[in-house]
Amino acid sequence: MKKALAIALICLLTLSLLSACGGGDDSSTGQAGTGQNGSTGSTSTGSTSTGSSSTGGSSTANTPAQTQDNTPVSSSDFDISRMIALFTREDGSGTRDAFVSITGVGSDMYAEAAVLSETNEILTKVEENEFAISYVSVGSLSNRVKALTIDGVAPSNETIMDGSYKLQRPLLVCITEESAQNTLVQDFIDFMLSAEGQEIAATRWTKININAPAYTPGSLSGTLKVGGSTSVDPLMQALSQAYRVHNPGVTIEISGGGSGAGISEATSGVLDIGMSSRALRDEEKVALTPYDIALDGVAVIVNPVNPLSGATIEQIKLIFTGEVTRWSEV
Repeated sequence: MKKALAIALICLLTLSLLSACGGGDDSSTGQAGTGQNGSTGSTSTGSTSTGSSSTGGSSTANTPAQTQDNTPVSSSDFDISRMIALFTREDGSGTRDAFVSITGVGSDMYAEAAVLSETNEILTKVEENEFAISYVSVGSLSNRVKALTIDGVAPSNETIMDGSYKLQRPLLVCITEESAQNTLVQDFIDFMLSAEGQEIAATRWTKININAPAYTPGSLSGTLKVGGSTSVDPLMQALSQAYRVHNPGVTIEISGGGSGAGISEATSGVLDIGMSSRALRDEEKVALTPYDIALDGVAVIVNPVNPLSGATIEQIKLIFTGEVTRWSEV
């Protein structure tokens, strides 16, 4: 009896050992299949790199967290019940002046609108806030934001030139009579208005003169101080670089500050040339002579995830005067 019990115990132990060895093989195979075994290279074929959730339980469990962390908000997630976040330019901005004049907002800008003093600040705020709306120069647009159609018309060189895009204004420079006597000042303005200068204007803005004359270099030297509108600034940077190719001895110092600053500092003689993105007022023309150098639209912009693609001028007015405060009302 004791011998039989011993034999039976040995058999049970043997079966137990065999089962344990077989289970270990299955476990190893299962880990490779689910991407948990580093030696098999399965991590590179799992859900982390392919987005697939069909390779095993482990990768399926990780997929929702990865989507939540890495997938940007889409237009289908946009909550139209949310309040509209308004951003506007400061008083003295030529872009603001043109915007409120054309839309009819006038002096009734909604008190809740956040006031910013630089074009790039506007772009950044709208890029960061999915419920934001504002406006910038068409020449300053980028894929960071989305420009709305206005009364069914998108802003472009063609629609600005043919007048079908209504939110538009001239970009200009202005000088005093004293500055006009400066050969370098006049030559630089001649370059802006030349065929070459107008081709530069057409890269992101719209030509003011499609039959402009060719520029004749004067091989000049000296320093010019130019400042004002931040909407004109990108165009002025491009014009100054091209001008210095013809006149390498010239230094052009460009500063911002807004159209109001450009006009007042040109008047006082702090600047040789002022930049403005609005037309001069009658009292400003007493001291300054303006030169339109390009046409530009004012783009109404929203965050790219906003499903809105267009609005009417009347809707824009209602938003910026605070009569419409939620996206569901647009």
